[in-house]
Amino acid sequence: MVRAKFTCQANLKDAETKTATVILSPVTTNPPSKENLTFWKSTPAGQITMQIDNPAAYAQFQVGTDYYVDFTPAP
Repeated sequence: MVRAKFTCQANLKDAETKTATVILSPVTTNPPSKENLTFWKSTPAGQITMQIDNPAAYAQFQVGTDYYVDFTPAP
């Protein structure tokens, strides 16, 4: 498993399609916590973009909030 730490940059709701586009980017060194510096050194750039059609799911993503992202191989 690989763990990364990302910040929600956008949660763009589309009233017509009732979906949201959620965009996450790797944490930066601001604020300069020891944990953020460690994650930033490993993943200084990138982006995760998801289109979500479940309102309960996209409501959980708040702009400016950090999230751990775990990558585990699927069988």
